[in-house]
Amino acid sequence: MISCDGNPASENREITVDPHSDEDTVSVMKTGKTAQDRLEELRAWMNEKTDRADTAIRADWPEVREKLRERNAQIEQGFDSLTTESKEEYKRLKDRYSQWEERQERRQQTPLDPQKVNQWEEQLLREYAAPGSITTQNVREAYLTFIGAVRTKRQNWSDSDWDYVDHVYSQLNQRRRQLEGNISSGDKLKIRSLQAEYLTLEGTADARSLMRDMRN
Repeated sequence: MISCDGNPASENREITVDPHSDEDTVSVMKTGKTAQDRLEELRAWMNEKTDRADTAIRADWPEVREKLRERNAQIEQGFDSLTTESKEEYKRLKDRYSQWEERQERRQQTPLDPQKVNQWEEQLLREYAAPGSITTQNVREAYLTFIGAVRTKRQNWSDSDWDYVDHVYSQLNQRRRQLEGNISSGDKLKIRSLQAEYLTLEGTADARSLMRDMRN
């Protein structure tokens, strides 16, 4: 990740990273977007990427990683022009992505065990684990079931356990996207709040894991 410190403010230049180069070479072009615009784009982009299924992420992981480098470089160029609140949000987004990226890198090296995936689906989704069991009428309850299990069992999970939990979460999100057009507005709002809670719980677990690693 790129440092936030000491970069000059700029609101009319865009930095692009050459993904085919071994160096962190950048090119600059004029653009009308401000650092705040870039921050909002980064937030939306990260929400979209972290909402995708593992299989989709695996297919284009190098491209996703390079795009993150590019978006960070663009925001860093105008970091000083951000408000204090936006600077803090940017740092939180970077931390969140760093944790997510680490998990994805680990999965590239050690694929998930299909048998364990099935066990975790049963544990976290219960009656909603069967293929096709989640419909527009019960998708909200499926998220409530999932989050309920995460709330009560998360304290004893290892990093490897969280890999499986996150996989089940991504599969649940994938099913929700298939039903998106027919889900009621009330259910959509509730699901968004449950998704936000999951990301918070996952982030807290990642922070604890990082502190343990630093002490060892």
